[in-house]
Amino acid sequence: MADASFYIIQQKLTNFKNCQSEMVQFSPKLNFIVGNNGIGKTNLLDAIYYTCLTKSYFTTDFMLPNFSNTYFRIETHLMLNSDNQTVEIKYLKQEKKEVFINKVKMEKQAEYIGRFPCVIITPDDNQLILGASELRRKFIDATLCQFSTEYLNHLVLYTKILTQRNALLKSFFERKYFDKILLESYNQKLIASGSFIFTQRKLFVEKLIPIVEHIYSIISGGKETISIAYHSDLIDTNFEQLIQQQEEHDKNALRTTKGVHTDDLSFKLNDFPVKKIGSQGQQKTFLIALKLAQYELLRQEKHLYPLLLLDDIFDKLDTQRMERIFRFIHDDNFGQVFITDTNAASIQAIIDKNDISQYKIIPIGKL
Repeated sequence: MADASFYIIQQKLTNFKNCQSEMVQFSPKLNFIVGNNGIGKTNLLDAIYYTCLTKSYFTTDFMLPNFSNTYFRIETHLMLNSDNQTVEIKYLKQEKKEVFINKVKMEKQAEYIGRFPCVIITPDDNQLILGASELRRKFIDATLCQFSTEYLNHLVLYTKILTQRNALLKSFFERKYFDKILLESYNQKLIASGSFIFTQRKLFVEKLIPIVEHIYSIISGGKETISIAYHSDLIDTNFEQLIQQQEEHDKNALRTTKGVHTDDLSFKLNDFPVKKIGSQGQQKTFLIALKLAQYELLRQEKHLYPLLLLDDIFDKLDTQRMERIFRFIHDDNFGQVFITDTNAASIQAIIDKNDISQYKIIPIGKL
């Protein structure tokens, strides 16, 4: 099956962050968003991300309206497999946000997520390598939720039941009363969704690893070797056995101590942890390879070119790695790409060197 085309034609922002009222038109291939720091380049990327996933990559909905306004609106005209579509998102503080496709209201988030796949890479994403395990789980989940409504539903249910089970364990302690039958009812729901999540995550990582290794080799020039490992409490036992083994420990800890909510990924460079021995350039190369592998898996799963949003990614990279990345994303395996940068001259040099014809330079501050 051939991959379908997907790109944004234009976007109108009203009261979104520092955009009071702006209309922006895009190239279906490469878009260079250029301007000084702090004037709104990243905000434009975030509006695109919001269109795809109905949430900001950087903050909560409450913080998005411009200045003292209580609402924002994003209207996006896009092309999906030769079909013109319009996405409209409205948000009013203290009210539920509304999402429309071609003026038809989406009643459930699960109806929408995955329609318009998207991958974003930002400077703060280095925490994916340096930070807590929660961020690496979110990376996996952000991909799988775009793959599958079933995965999204199981993830929402697991999170809900986990919260309820933890509250139940605390109530047992406070009331000095233990109801094994009631606890078991929560266990069965947690086991069902947790087992599904584990299976999907394990398959995802198995597919991800060779793609990351291949992309990292291209960007680094084959100078270094990397590896990724998936860690889960469920690898050596099934969830039902695990939760029974942990019952007394959970009662004492007043929380569910093991399960897919503790899953993690480990990243190594030349057999050592990337976060400990990797230079800033090597860590950034690993991050970019990881996100571009996420892009490739989304493309394979959706039979659709996702949007690729690159926010100031060339900082901390040497010239050779920067040029290899650019050549990589400029081939036919990528669809519409958005790149922010502060240096218009360096962007023009890249355009000239690679003989790029299908592009648009968008100077922020002069929309």
